[in-house]
Amino acid sequence: MNGIRAELVVEEPRHCDVAAISRERGPIESVSRSAVPDEEGCVHDEFTICEGDCPATLDDATAIFQDESRTIYRLARTRGQLCVCECIEREGCTVRKVQAVDGALFVTVLATDLDRIRAIVSAVRERHDGVQVGKLVRAPPETEAGPLWVTDPDELTARQREVLETAYEMGYFEYPRDVSAETVAAELDVATPTFTEHLAAAHRKLLDGLLEGSHARSKATSHPDPGE
Repeated sequence: MNGIRAELVVEEPRHCDVAAISRERGPIESVSRSAVPDEEGCVHDEFTICEGDCPATLDDATAIFQDESRTIYRLARTRGQLCVCECIEREGCTVRKVQAVDGALFVTVLATDLDRIRAIVSAVRERHDGVQVGKLVRAPPETEAGPLWVTDPDELTARQREVLETAYEMGYFEYPRDVSAETVAAELDVATPTFTEHLAAAHRKLLDGLLEGSHARSKATSHPDPGE
């Protein structure tokens, strides 16, 4: 069975207290979310912090577990604010993994096809700024081994390829990030806005290529060559 795994990066998520806390307290891991509201109509997020001294409370979050390596907090929130995860779930997909670093969210989702991923990206971009596709991988058919990239890197310009390769090699796409956008831009000898513009253009071109390829394969399957 085929499927798509997408890892989205949302630089400026709205209505996300977890992302806001990560800006002050460091990387947040293992975010889980409840779907059943409590008596006051709130749902709860639980998240883990593994670095630094962790107090009993962080803003509106309360520590519910602590050992030598981690502290787990619980945070109540109001449903219906169309946070990043709610935007994704409204498109019929389940959020697989959520992490937060320096105020940005790293969200992994699974979908059946690229059309669904395109709908998710569009829905998130309507509500949030700085949405990028960090990774987009297609699971292979049963007759093939290993994940397959479904895009053509030759579609990128030389400059876009250089920006992507430099950012990747320096750890910009790692979690947590090894370097900032400013550091990568300095390595490329460009201004930070120029780096982010090239990166966004490369992401969009790769995503367009992936989606076009998906449409072409769907048409070929639906309308086989009569000569075959």
